[in-house]
Amino acid sequence: MALFLEILFPSRCIGCNIKDEILCPNCVDRLQLAERPTEENIMAVYDYRDPVVKKAIWKLKYYHHPHLGKKLGELLYESFLEEINLLQMFSLGSPILIIPVPVSRNKRKLRGYNQSEIIARNFCKMAERNIFQIKSNIVFKKLNTIPQARLTNRNKRLQNIKGAFEIKNKELVRGKTIIIIDDVTTTGGTITEIMKILRKAGAKKVLGFAVAH
Repeated sequence: MALFLEILFPSRCIGCNIKDEILCPNCVDRLQLAERPTEENIMAVYDYRDPVVKKAIWKLKYYHHPHLGKKLGELLYESFLEEINLLQMFSLGSPILIIPVPVSRNKRKLRGYNQSEIIARNFCKMAERNIFQIKSNIVFKKLNTIPQARLTNRNKRLQNIKGAFEIKNKELVRGKTIIIIDDVTTTGGTITEIMKILRKAGAKKVLGFAVAH
């Protein structure tokens, strides 16, 4: 079915509309990099205010274009190669756990997927060796919070997400090096909240990677 649709409606770059590209190299080169400061241990690649960046994430997140997650995962990996190499040394050969920011059951049912998990899985596929282990069965969202994008006040965002996540299989994170992956970080509240519970469960080092900020 996917191949049939691709023949009928070939992909076009969301930046320049060229055929057979989701996001072409020329448009990628023109994307605005993230310059605004993020919270400690959280890094982002692109500036969310860039219209093409925002369009890519919105199409992935709200308009059922999961194929965009493949490209965003690849760009995320390529942008943080140096940090990944340092984490490999820090983990002393032990696999780095990749944890996508979870969504509630209602959102997953509505979308049919978790956009952060799609990004994370394609991020992992970029590695030549099995240096990553994706774990989507460790952190769960237990509360149906108000979408963070609807809240403009930083304190309200932080309060909204507090206590929203829980860990299962805590023994899997003890002593581990972990990367949390999300599509967008704004206040950093979501990733920071997950960092807290992972560290409490015994994780050795936790970083957050986001496509945009």
